[in-house]
Amino acid sequence: MKSQIIILSVFVSIMLAMGFVFIYSAGLSMEARLIGFYASEYLQRQLISFFIGLLLASIAIFMGGSTHYRLSFLFYYPTIIFLLIFVLFSQSRGGAHRWIELGSFSIQVSEFAKLVLLLILSVHFGKLDKEKTNFWNTVIVPLLLSAPIIGLTFMEPDLSTSIIMLSIVLIMMILGGAKPAHLLILFLSVVLFGVFMLKAELIKPYQLERLSEFFSSLKGQSHEQVSYSLMAISSGNTFGRGLGMGVVKYYLPVSYSDFIFATIGEEWGIIGMFLLMFSYVGFVMILSQIALRYVRNTEGKLFVIGFGFYVFLQASVNIGVNLGLFPPTGVTLPFVSYGGSSLISLILGLGITFSIILEKGEEDVG
Repeated sequence: MKSQIIILSVFVSIMLAMGFVFIYSAGLSMEARLIGFYASEYLQRQLISFFIGLLLASIAIFMGGSTHYRLSFLFYYPTIIFLLIFVLFSQSRGGAHRWIELGSFSIQVSEFAKLVLLLILSVHFGKLDKEKTNFWNTVIVPLLLSAPIIGLTFMEPDLSTSIIMLSIVLIMMILGGAKPAHLLILFLSVVLFGVFMLKAELIKPYQLERLSEFFSSLKGQSHEQVSYSLMAISSGNTFGRGLGMGVVKYYLPVSYSDFIFATIGEEWGIIGMFLLMFSYVGFVMILSQIALRYVRNTEGKLFVIGFGFYVFLQASVNIGVNLGLFPPTGVTLPFVSYGGSSLISLILGLGITFSIILEKGEEDVG
């Protein structure tokens, strides 16, 4: 298993390194536009978040995987309480209540809620016998467990993160043994619920506007964010303009976060984009391999594989937005985009993953 852990570490290191490099590069465009802003500011904050994440990951590894299973519901209930506090009392940005401000830093609890969702569902499915993989246990109970977290996240409102969370639930259902017929019933129910939300006007106007603007762009009308993103990527060609030499990034909104993939495409070209995408594919494949070969309990297997697919799914959504395949969502590129809560939660997730792997495969390491 030692070789797989080394390979996994290489993939994560590539993602982190590219993130640090291109957050600084994208910061150059901010420095040119804002008086008193320095390109290193976002990089410094990201590095602080990285070290906080390392500290939390170290604690998670020290606690051991079995401890996380036992404490899963102790994480679950406070998460719901914190989400409720965020909805009621956090500061609003553009009509959304997703952050609590702490000086120059802010916390987005929904990023950590994704990990809690993974953990609680892993424990639930891990306890099921094959005889108990019925519709109630594999569909209804997981939905009931996830409903408070997803519902409160939607109320912030954060539609894109809610969809990612629903996708996590679906992934865990599939991994946990839900039957295709049960998943079909769930799909039809979600469609009907979506129609109901539209009719009841529960989806916010700005969210509908994003979708409308995106589909209008497919018909030839301009969509500024996606247009600049595609322009940046196409201008990079095979090898890119060179690090720090991007031009379109000066016009690209949040080139350090939501559209950092376009910045990579402009400055490192197809080679840079391929390297990053290969790292995400390798990440989920190596985690799945480690889980199936070395993790002995079902809860651990489900969390490790689920975490890998969650990272891959979110990366796919972000890259899809940059390529004009999806409407702009605000979903970050895992380990790469600027965002303290996102990076800390992902590194913490890695810590929990390693605590599971090392606890059950300690004799294979060394």
